[in-house]
Amino acid sequence: MTKKHAKILLFMSFTVLIGCSQPDGKGNIVGPITTSSSSQEPISSSSAIVIDYSLGQAMNARIGKGINMGNTFDATCESCWGAGPIELYQIEEIASKGFNSIRLPVRWDGDAEKASPYTIDPVYLARVKEVVGWINANNLVAIINIHHHESFRGDTLAGGVPNPANENMHIERIVAIWQQIAAYFADVDNNMLAFEILNEPVYGISRESHNKIITQTHPIIRATNPGRTLMYGTYPWNSFSGLAYTQLPADGNIIFTPHYYQPATYALQGENYRCPEDTTFWEGTSVEKQKMKEDFDKIISLANQHYPGGLPINIGEFGATACGGISSRVRWTKHFVSLAAERGFSWNYWGFANVGGYELFDKDTKVWETQTLDALLK
Repeated sequence: MTKKHAKILLFMSFTVLIGCSQPDGKGNIVGPITTSSSSQEPISSSSAIVIDYSLGQAMNARIGKGINMGNTFDATCESCWGAGPIELYQIEEIASKGFNSIRLPVRWDGDAEKASPYTIDPVYLARVKEVVGWINANNLVAIINIHHHESFRGDTLAGGVPNPANENMHIERIVAIWQQIAAYFADVDNNMLAFEILNEPVYGISRESHNKIITQTHPIIRATNPGRTLMYGTYPWNSFSGLAYTQLPADGNIIFTPHYYQPATYALQGENYRCPEDTTFWEGTSVEKQKMKEDFDKIISLANQHYPGGLPINIGEFGATACGGISSRVRWTKHFVSLAAERGFSWNYWGFANVGGYELFDKDTKVWETQTLDALLK
């Protein structure tokens, strides 16, 4: 994922991982990192209440088969990382191929004031809403989030430990940002737009901080958007195992949105267009297929254990670089799509254009990579 972070941490689920890659601030992979551990206990499944998730399930069905338009609004500027600016014809292309939704990662961090009341640049708000309007006009559901909130993620002490001194300030700012986003987009049809609260909390955002963000943003958003579907990932990196430690609201109009880049040695190899000399392939062996099946079944098992009632599941990001060859990617993608369909998961592929080797569309030639596209949609 060009100029995106290193998702190699997903390889280790949500446990502590030392010595893997990190971004340089623009998303390029440059060196080792450490994620903080936490003493927080898993949520007790014995106290779980059964929620009617029919509203969330209906929205999840509308999200259906989607794609990410990453490295645009989530970049340091919309065109800074090569994928933007987003143009109307691109959304029309996506709609014409049969996708149902577009996940639009948005970095609000650089366009909101650093001090209270943390006002978002109105020009930036208007531009995001313009693109959401294009998406909806093409009968596609839009998902917007807080993505790459680096002022909080990067606020760490020595060794990568979160800095507790600034935790409340960072959370207050995120809550204020969501209060503004929610009010600004409140007039958009609930069936056509979902809010994803925070993408891939990690580094300075601890598990406890993430749960506080969930708790504090929920009533703020519900005040202006009582019928909006809200989507939640997990600490760290939206790993599915983190659901056991995530305190979701007792709200039937929500969706759980983990990410999936497994096995990491295959799916993440050579991201940012730096394929390794020793290439890893995904051959579709019985062992490989069984492992993906077990992962998908584990997602359902965790959801049923901690949030019974049919918690809707959207795989908000997944994909594989082209380093292992298109044939491997097609095999991997077909198996993913088949398993997701059997379990009623919606999904949003990473990604559309200029996303570090995962892309399906060439912006220069305006040509699709049709083999993976067909694996997704046919």
